[in-house]
Amino acid sequence: QQGTFYNIWYNKWSGGERSSKFTREKAKTRCNVKLDAGETKGDKISNTYFCLYFARGCCPFGYECNYWHRIPTDSDPVDTTIDSFGRDKFDEYREDMGGIGSFNRENRTLYVGHVTICPDMEDIVRKHFGEWGEIEKIKILKDKGVAFVSYTNSLNAEFAKEAMSNQSLDNNEVLNVRWATDDPNPKAKAEFKRKAEAMAAQAIIKSL
Repeated sequence: QQGTFYNIWYNKWSGGERSSKFTREKAKTRCNVKLDAGETKGDKISNTYFCLYFARGCCPFGYECNYWHRIPTDSDPVDTTIDSFGRDKFDEYREDMGGIGSFNRENRTLYVGHVTICPDMEDIVRKHFGEWGEIEKIKILKDKGVAFVSYTNSLNAEFAKEAMSNQSLDNNEVLNVRWATDDPNPKAKAEFKRKAEAMAAQAIIKSL
């Protein structure tokens, strides 16, 4: 058992990640963009997605993979109901703010816990999380060993969440990466509102 209560909706124990007694296991692999990125069969497939195992540094297929082995860019389409790896989003976020995310609220900000406290925390966080896309801002809570990393693109936030889950930075910590409870990014909120209104307008037109 790892948690304080059982969540019947997700068939798992919840609440344990926020306990100091909870021990996270370090990821065995990590994506190296310079070595791992490259052309795949997915580049010739329309409507494909980013490779989840490439993001985690463990895709065994290489060129034969039917998904993209690269970092998301601003030109990639954003679907509010599906994440960058082609997984369906849910109505609400998970209780522990882990998982795929919600289609009701676009989130570009990651909560990064268990960061080793040191004078250059922000520089270290920026160096590692900057590998996965353009960062808009970083907020550091030094006394808690916590960072909030906001990306300019939600696809990069989704990619970074998978790429950095249970990874280490410059020290031997094991990161706890999940969605921020509320994305403080006003740009993200405005963009999500615009997309939601556009989708609603399209639905009305189709129904006529």
